[in-house]
Amino acid sequence: MRAGAVLRLGAAAAAATALLAAGCAPLLAPRGPAPTSFVWTDTGRSAPAAQPAPVALLLAPTQTASFSDTQRIVFSRTPGTRAYYQLAQWTDRPGPRFDVLLLERFSQRRAFAQVTPMTSGTRGDALLAVTILDIYHDDSRPPGTVRLEVSAELTDRGGRALLARRTFVREQQVAAESAEAAVAGFDAAVTSLLDELLPWVEAEAARATPSRRP
Repeated sequence: MRAGAVLRLGAAAAAATALLAAGCAPLLAPRGPAPTSFVWTDTGRSAPAAQPAPVALLLAPTQTASFSDTQRIVFSRTPGTRAYYQLAQWTDRPGPRFDVLLLERFSQRRAFAQVTPMTSGTRGDALLAVTILDIYHDDSRPPGTVRLEVSAELTDRGGRALLARRTFVREQQVAAESAEAAVAGFDAAVTSLLDELLPWVEAEAARATPSRRP
């Protein structure tokens, strides 16, 4: 075999080996640690109302600001910035999880004749719409604080007339610079926020429908 042919075969073999190695590199590279998934938890409980009001309340799906509408936990190291935790995440996106926490609290409280998700197709007398405006760990001064800001709107049946609107803000000190401590802060923040949100909804719904109170 001629020397030129041998050189060409050797170059081709080397190129094929390089391509194979490049293609397999992602499969052969060791995997990093998997992120830990945390359940956003309401640690409080609402005592049952003395007597439920004859009002059917509908709960609209909770909306979330776009950057936070993810299972990834958001943090900030400098003012005006946001980033995601790499090794910690939520089991559910904040909006759907807040829906669950809110419905559970209303079920404990039993202050209305009926509380159901708007998506159930049932009719209601009032509609509660919640938007999570901000939910993040402010780590600019470690271990930092968690911030939860929620807007709530109560409208009449069909959402044609605004009955009441309010913004709820909670800032909770984080005990240590860790994902576990930050999540504990988020749990405390949502618990405190729901403690205030439910009585507000009850009072505004009763004020808007005085003729229907028992």
